[in-house]
Amino acid sequence: MLASSLSASRAVAPRASRAFRDARSSARRTARRARAPARVAAKLEDTPKFVRDSRDDAKAAQPPDAGRTAADVEAFIADLSGDARGDSPVTQTLNKEFGLSDGATPFVRVRDGRGSLTKVTLTHPNGSYVDVYLKGGNVASWVLASGGEVLYVPDDASFKKHAPTDGGNPVCFPQFGAGGERPGSVGAAKMPEDGFANRMEWRIGETGTYASSDGTSCPFVTLELTDDDSSRAAFNHNFKLTQEISLEHNALKVKMTCANTGSTAFEYAIGRKAHIAVSDVREGDVYYVGFEDCVVLDNCLHPTKPRVRFTKDLDAMSERCFKLDGPTDKVYLATEDLATGVEVGTGCTVFAQNLSGERGCVDRAVFNPWEASPKTYRWYAGLGIGNFGKLRVAEPDTKSSTEIQYKVVDSTPSIGIREDFELFEKVNARNMFARPKIDLSNAELPDDMQ
Repeated sequence: MLASSLSASRAVAPRASRAFRDARSSARRTARRARAPARVAAKLEDTPKFVRDSRDDAKAAQPPDAGRTAADVEAFIADLSGDARGDSPVTQTLNKEFGLSDGATPFVRVRDGRGSLTKVTLTHPNGSYVDVYLKGGNVASWVLASGGEVLYVPDDASFKKHAPTDGGNPVCFPQFGAGGERPGSVGAAKMPEDGFANRMEWRIGETGTYASSDGTSCPFVTLELTDDDSSRAAFNHNFKLTQEISLEHNALKVKMTCANTGSTAFEYAIGRKAHIAVSDVREGDVYYVGFEDCVVLDNCLHPTKPRVRFTKDLDAMSERCFKLDGPTDKVYLATEDLATGVEVGTGCTVFAQNLSGERGCVDRAVFNPWEASPKTYRWYAGLGIGNFGKLRVAEPDTKSSTEIQYKVVDSTPSIGIREDFELFEKVNARNMFARPKIDLSNAELPDDMQ
């Protein structure tokens, strides 16, 4: 009896174990699906969303302190709490002189950033902020109130000598791009690509706040740069360059002023190159918009001496918007002031806008090296704004200013453009296959048909 009971229990146990294992496996699969939902590419009918870095999907699955040393974690906590004990004495002195807070919002803070380089952090009352590094004068980060990072900086970017020029939003002066016959060129090989201002040490001239159109207090910082022996080795002129960087609700504004402090006139290019964080260019949802009725120079097709073309000579679709789907290096001259931008693939568009009219930054640049930079090309779309075609002229003892802004808008203009183009193609196809109508007078008809 006991033997038969044991035998029965042995026979039933494996079936119960298999059922339990099946249920447990099913539960684990369900839990995994709940924790890591499948990524779906953006569609035309998707609800627009603000900028977000698609790499967040991978980072979300890691522990919060993954890849961080204990010192990194402590520095991050100190930054949140406003504790500057880890900053250098020089940085602490600058923060005492130029830091600004109303108790609720730390509008301006001077801190030690990556690579122990000094940075100025501007914080808007809505929670958005930007980091501007004095070494290079470059905006290395712009985070919206929603937490989305607008600018892309490679994870392995070096901050040893200056803020990186291959990420963020570096300044271009007195040259744009490489030397030679390309647009924006004032020097030969001795001039660094995009000039030298983004590698030099800037000084803080002033900080403060101003009231925006809606009455909100917005922070700003003014940075100053003057010529020295290193700059004169490549550009033998005397100058003073200032940039006033301010942060509004969804816009980053920069007013750039160049003063000729010498006795001879000089030409110069000036502007900024933004590396806009996008979802993933391989998914095909990243579009440039607003480049209509202007001159275009394609440096990929003609790298040494770009050929001048008009966007009106392109097909109807490419004139209004085009997809980032390969190596891109173009300069557009005399563009629209407010309409040029890049859709980041998540439902919003970052516009590069000229706020100074005909005497302002009327040119644009779009760039992405594609697989020539295999680790980084997927995550950004380059969008530059400045004076790259017709160089500006600085006469002795004169100065001139130009103001630009990068603005994040929750919209996707290319959707309407593509829908219009699809309708245009359908109408053309229908007209092409339609039977032609013949309208002859009675006298022109054959005799038997009159």
